[in-house]
Amino acid sequence: MDPLWITYAWKDDEGGDFSYLAQELEDVGVPVKYDKVALVPGRPLWEQIANEIASKPLSGWASLLTPNSLNRLGCREELSYALGRALGEKGEDFPLIGLLHGVSIDDVPTPLRVRLCVDLNDRNWREQVRAGVEGRPPTRAAEQQAPYIISVHPNYLGSGKAAIEARPRFGTMMYWRLAVPKSATVVSHGVGPAGGGGMTGKLTTSIEGETELNGVACTLYGSGDTLSSAVSAYAQIDGALPDFIAFGVSRQPFGGIEEGIVVPLR
Repeated sequence: MDPLWITYAWKDDEGGDFSYLAQELEDVGVPVKYDKVALVPGRPLWEQIANEIASKPLSGWASLLTPNSLNRLGCREELSYALGRALGEKGEDFPLIGLLHGVSIDDVPTPLRVRLCVDLNDRNWREQVRAGVEGRPPTRAAEQQAPYIISVHPNYLGSGKAAIEARPRFGTMMYWRLAVPKSATVVSHGVGPAGGGGMTGKLTTSIEGETELNGVACTLYGSGDTLSSAVSAYAQIDGALPDFIAFGVSRQPFGGIEEGIVVPLR
């Protein structure tokens, strides 16, 4: 494989971030070239980069896009110049890859935005870059998704207290159950609009009891109120979040969790 040229803002390597990026790509079989190993010191930087991209055998060009590289006018102008040279000399099929780190896709220059962009927050980013230079779709291991969505709101409704939100991903469910370790201080629980909306404590067939999960004593909350993708169960916590919570469903009005998931929170 020919090398992948990578451009970046020098400030993004002050803590070794760029060096780590290059190291990880080399480890998955993508050889890389960049300024410190390929350019002549003391000569105009972006003119040399453009010449490297236009005239040397490369598998593609990637740019590490961060606030440091996009928020400075000079960097944006030089990036656009090098992009123009790459497209003009290599053609529309030449792989151009934006590596997003702390920026939105909306901030990316148009020639990169309409091609492959790889978010470095994605655990599969190494494979995505390799697939881009090899001209194939990336291989992605199937990840099992739980039927429920669990969210944490650190400052629930401006109260200064956190809230745990739980709801089904699709469909509806009755007799929901939420188990919280007794070490956590639950000050209120109820149901309300999904997405951090306000909750009501007026519950149908409400239960509050005790259970044990993985040897940990827990308080069990629940009701017969119907949850859906638009209506969630909430438990408001005063102080530190518990290590985990369990959420699921009972098949009877006053039963425990018969089908559910355990979700680590810390």
